[in-house]
Amino acid sequence: MIHEVDDVLRALIRAEVLEGGQVAVVFDAPTREWAAKVNAPMVNLYLYDIREDMRRRERGLHNEYDERGVVVARRRPPRYFKLSY
Repeated sequence: MIHEVDDVLRALIRAEVLEGGQVAVVFDAPTREWAAKVNAPMVNLYLYDIREDMRRRERGLHNEYDERGVVVARRRPPRYFKLSY
């Protein structure tokens, strides 16, 4: 799932900020070795923290119904996370 968020962020940065410029968008950890290899313009969006959004957490189960209104499955509610780049 995180790679999908990365893909959307990459597309958003390229379209809205870089406006099609020849600047790379990467998601690498910024280490000394990484910085030494950088030789072209780039934007680094490093994911440094992931936390569950406890305010949106729900308890219990969600019922899943068929076309007749009969409960056919029960699932745990979705969990939401905050990603910090």
